[in-house]
Amino acid sequence: MSERTGGQDDWSTGQYQQYQPYQEQAPQQQQPQQYDQYGQPVPSAYPQQGGYGYQEQQQYQQAYDPYPQQQYATAPQPVVTEPEPVPAAPAPAPPRPRAARPAATEAAPAKPEPPSEQVGGGRAGRSAAGKPGAGKSGAGAGKTSKDDYPTDEFTFVDEEAEESEDVIDWLKFAESRSEVRAERRRKLRNRLIGAGVVVALAAAGAGGYLWFTGDKQTAATAAGPRQVNVVHLRDLQGKVSSALLVNDSSGHKGTVLLLPDTLRLPGPGDPPVTTVGQAMDSIGPSATREGLTTVLGAPVAGTWRLDTPYLELLVAQLGGVRVDTNAEAHEGGKPDGKLLAAAGKNTLLNGKAAVAYATYQAPTENRDAQLARFGQVMDAVVRTMPTEFKDAKDDVHRMNAVLDPSLPEDALAGVLVQLSQQAKDGHFGTTALTVKPDGTLDDATAGKQVKDVLGGTVKSAASGDAPARVSIQDASGNDQAAAAAQVQVMNAGLTFIPGGSKTAPQAVSEIRYTDDARQAAAKSLALSLNLPETAAKKVTDAQNADLVVVLGKDYQAPKTQ
Repeated sequence: MSERTGGQDDWSTGQYQQYQPYQEQAPQQQQPQQYDQYGQPVPSAYPQQGGYGYQEQQQYQQAYDPYPQQQYATAPQPVVTEPEPVPAAPAPAPPRPRAARPAATEAAPAKPEPPSEQVGGGRAGRSAAGKPGAGKSGAGAGKTSKDDYPTDEFTFVDEEAEESEDVIDWLKFAESRSEVRAERRRKLRNRLIGAGVVVALAAAGAGGYLWFTGDKQTAATAAGPRQVNVVHLRDLQGKVSSALLVNDSSGHKGTVLLLPDTLRLPGPGDPPVTTVGQAMDSIGPSATREGLTTVLGAPVAGTWRLDTPYLELLVAQLGGVRVDTNAEAHEGGKPDGKLLAAAGKNTLLNGKAAVAYATYQAPTENRDAQLARFGQVMDAVVRTMPTEFKDAKDDVHRMNAVLDPSLPEDALAGVLVQLSQQAKDGHFGTTALTVKPDGTLDDATAGKQVKDVLGGTVKSAASGDAPARVSIQDASGNDQAAAAAQVQVMNAGLTFIPGGSKTAPQAVSEIRYTDDARQAAAKSLALSLNLPETAAKKVTDAQNADLVVVLGKDYQAPKTQ
């Protein structure tokens, strides 16, 4: 430092003259003139100084700064002072014009207003203290505007009392509306909960009712319209025993109607005649049902083929049945076989004993005796069946029988449950259909029996378009008359029931009917037989067929071509 100060005058003067052109050319750079807020020009931040320290700083900057002009204009370096007293350099200009704060002695500070709740203090107080010239007299000296404040300063905003009250009222209003909404939501939630509880209780009640009554309804639904079904018991030798399981729901009774195997049925042959014992093998289960429907007048809906092994399994599944036996039951049906059940009242039969007793026929007995024992076993099976559909279905399923499509597993279980309920109510019995030795029905006895047993299951003539069932009795004395009349009946589109018998000769032919709905059919049949319409007569005695033709001597058989 001492070496540099030793040549101060010469170095500084030479340096000054060396850069004197630069000082003169500086205005040519068209540096922007800066002004304060009152329109007064701001003096240059680097006026020419005559001090040693200032010139040394200038020389230092010019020697090492590659851009002296820009350095001079944008970022001047601070003044370096020496021990020697030198004039103080003015403060450098800020990036944007900004007035210096006035001295406190120039004007009395304005009375600050109380600060508001906003951050930053009172606007008026900051305004008076922060603006230059605030101490000048006049109204303009005290005027302030929010635009005069830079964006980086906070100000206080005073609120009026009325505005505060409005805000409080608005908050109260908003709070009250929120409470109303909350109350509405609470009421809606309570209503939904109440509705859910009501629905749950209703569902529980309905479920309980269906659970309590579901078995009977399910059994009835499974059985459907199957009020009359036929069961065929077939032993290992091929012998068949048949019976009808009748559930007369309108008459509130159930019956096992035993069918003798000699009962004649219409078949597909010519002449169309077969028997119940032969029908399953000769015409099949479907044609057998149709033949029984024709003979009895009641629609037989299903077929239950019950082979003896399946009967044994069913009885074993039920835990045995109790029967009033009238003969001993031996294994294999042989007198020297193992004794399975003794004769007596309320005898408990297991599966094997039940099969042996149902198929037993003594050498001196006819088929009716064995049919009656089969009826006893079927009666005991029905009475032992459970009345709950689920249990009955399980028993039928465990029987593992190959069932006919007309009576599937669910339907068979439903039929047995309905019959078992009839037995529990005391409206169940077993009887045998009366048949003549030739296999035909006796109109005097069988007609009334069929009407009593089948009851409401018999189709009414007025309720359907089924053709009338016709039987023929020959009282003409001509052996060819019955055969000729049979052909005429079938040609008329009516259903012929075989088994007509000869009676005492009579002069006038008759066509008898019991139902007024068959009167038109009787008159039409009279014309087909070349008889007058007066031959149709209504009778009160029960008869099996819809129309019974009694051929008299006035009947003339058509001549063969």
